[in-house]
Amino acid sequence: MSKTIYYLGAGASYGKRDESKNILEGLPVVSEIPQEFDAFYDFIKTVKIPEKDYIVYWRLYKKTPADVTRERDQLLQDINDLKAAIKEHATIDTYARKLYLTGKSRQFSKLKDVLCAFFFWEQFQHKSDNRYDTFLANVLLAETLSLPKEISIISWNYDSQIESAYWAYTQEKVLPLFEKNTSGKWHQLTEEGRIIKVNGSAVFSDGMIIPYITGDAETPIELQLIESYSNTHVDTSEMGFQFKTHLSFAWEHSENSQKMKDTIKATVEDTEQIVVVGYSFPFFNRETDREIFRNMKSLKKVYIQDPNPKAVRLSLEAVLPDNSSVEIVELSDCTQFYLPKEL
Repeated sequence: MSKTIYYLGAGASYGKRDESKNILEGLPVVSEIPQEFDAFYDFIKTVKIPEKDYIVYWRLYKKTPADVTRERDQLLQDINDLKAAIKEHATIDTYARKLYLTGKSRQFSKLKDVLCAFFFWEQFQHKSDNRYDTFLANVLLAETLSLPKEISIISWNYDSQIESAYWAYTQEKVLPLFEKNTSGKWHQLTEEGRIIKVNGSAVFSDGMIIPYITGDAETPIELQLIESYSNTHVDTSEMGFQFKTHLSFAWEHSENSQKMKDTIKATVEDTEQIVVVGYSFPFFNRETDREIFRNMKSLKKVYIQDPNPKAVRLSLEAVLPDNSSVEIVELSDCTQFYLPKEL
């Protein structure tokens, strides 16, 4: 379907840092995760529990301060456990895959829940990477505020940076978003450009959690975050919604795994050029990357946009078909997402 695919990794959400390397916009990369988890733990630890009879959540139900304190303490324990594991593994994704391969399903589920809470906090603390806003301003169709058919996005990120950027354009619609852990029916494929999130999204509900939580002005956001985390472990469907993680790694089996593969194939079968932004083609994603690239029968050119494109090129070549004659263009300027001349 789409002639141009944007292939996004963590570097696409890097944003900006000040002179002291503090995050001004965007999200932490691998090297910054440990210190950011320390800050997240300290933030939750200092949350003030109101001294009143009960706390009301989303005008639906209430909890006592003692209940909320127990929920906060559980979240703190779970953050602490993940912090310790992070220090012993190269990346969070490495630790996640280890838990998955060794059948530690309870710890694996808890890891995903903590990641959802962490990414909500990070995205509330910092502005979205401004490059998403510039990209959308350049490519959205004026009449419909949708992506043109010629452009789709395949993202390995589980953040909500592009969704947050799009929220500033309209709250009346969402971009077509495909992820394995979505609830209800699989979205119908239309003639609009679409977003495919290979690892799903680090959110607690089908809607964007940030506007959902910020829409309740009566209860402090930090208390809503704690409650959202706690609700992932209980059945709240009778209230009309269910908090559950939408994070589902590419190598993790899901009832929607085949639908995801079919959607990717339908999206890339006519692709002629790819813009790879901030993605390093790690080894344990290689099987999925190879399958995606095999489906690109018309691929002619790959643009690598990265501060060190030569290093990425070596990993990219490992996922291209053996007889590939694809042209590779290296771009080290990452100021904005590259708009190729073919657009």
